Amino acid sequence: MLVAGGAIAGESLGGGTALLLLHGWALDRKAWAPQRILGDRFRLIIADRRGFGRSSAPPDVAAETEDLLAICDMLGIERAILVGMSQGGRVALQFALAYPDRVSGMILQGAPLGDFLPARRGEDHVPIDDYRDLIRGGRIAEMKRQWGDHALMRGVDSERLLAGYDGRDLLAPAGPAAPLAGALGGIGAPTLVVTGLSETPWLDLVGDALAYGLPDARRARVPGGHLCNWSHPDPYNALVARFAAETAA
Repeated sequence: MLVAGGAIAGESLGGGTALLLLHGWALDRKAWAPQRILGDRFRLIIADRRGFGRSSAPPDVAAETEDLLAICDMLGIERAILVGMSQGGRVALQFALAYPDRVSGMILQGAPLGDFLPARRGEDHVPIDDYRDLIRGGRIAEMKRQWGDHALMRGVDSERLLAGYDGRDLLAPAGPAAPLAGALGGIGAPTLVVTGLSETPWLDLVGDALAYGLPDARRARVPGGHLCNWSHPDPYNALVARFAAETAA
């Protein structure tokens, strides 16, 4: 799928209500492997976000809003449910703010808010500068090892999930994160805010804030940690399917 600066690699499977699955940082569409079974009931659009996996479009989180619009237009999707995992949740929120008429609902899994206070600390801290230095020094295997040991990767096969990560996003110029915390009241789409029962403290707190700040949101927790969709797919998939069916109805 052609977008600004390159192409987005992805696939569409199943039929019915469209779910756009947006993976988290350092991952690619393999992160949604346990959710492919939902293609029996819904239309799944699973893509490598720009800067990740097999997508050639250069890294730029701000540009992903237009990527999603281009994908929807190309596939003839008027409205979709956005399922945003971690950093993918930020992309979902950006899109819902920019194109509310194209969003029928959102599921936010462990989504961050860059301008949320108090800021990250402790096990929630992600040492991005250290990871960037490792990649600049040609030590990507060490970077993957350290990230795989991080609290946000608990309970999953990190070696498999990070196999396709090449670090190009950390070597690209990083633009400022769009302020989202103060804009939540302008997003009217029905939203399910999900975290694992073992999610890190800051992201669990952000989940509560999202459920409070979004006008039409509900809160849910399932077994597992940050990547609960991978570690505990059955309860996660049941939650997604129920929300999608209710939203479509």
